[in-house]
Amino acid sequence: MDSLTLAISSLSIPIVTYASTLLDDPFSYIIIVALLLMFFEPRWEKRIKVVFVIAVALMLSIGIKEIAKVPRPCDLGFPSKVACPTDYSFPSNHAAIAFALMLAFINKPTFPIYLAFALFVAFSRVYLGVHTIDDVLAGLVIAPIAYQTVEIVWRKKR
Repeated sequence: MDSLTLAISSLSIPIVTYASTLLDDPFSYIIIVALLLMFFEPRWEKRIKVVFVIAVALMLSIGIKEIAKVPRPCDLGFPSKVACPTDYSFPSNHAAIAFALMLAFINKPTFPIYLAFALFVAFSRVYLGVHTIDDVLAGLVIAPIAYQTVEIVWRKKR
């Protein structure tokens, strides 16, 4: 495992552990993403578009996971702060979703909020010991692919 992943996963900061654990729970994560979308985006059409972007990012991420079959760091004997998930590591679904959400607001005044959220989600996955830096970077790569895919289809729909 790379030294940056090891350094981040070896940190122990109670408030970061709490927030990271909250984001690790799928139900909590979905609620937080939905609240961010609903609170900062008043237009229903844009909300629906972002949901499609997130869905495409998730489908791509899950598909790549099943093809790559990369074991998680915690499956390889490295310590984690939560129970080791049973699916594969590469890429991070959490990071793909967070970065996809972020990209939807790149030219908006609220972008710094989404950027901070996406960076913290990516950091939290490594911090908890369930992903490597490569896993979350792959999520970052998936996000614009998902966004552009939906953008192309959305324009054709109109």
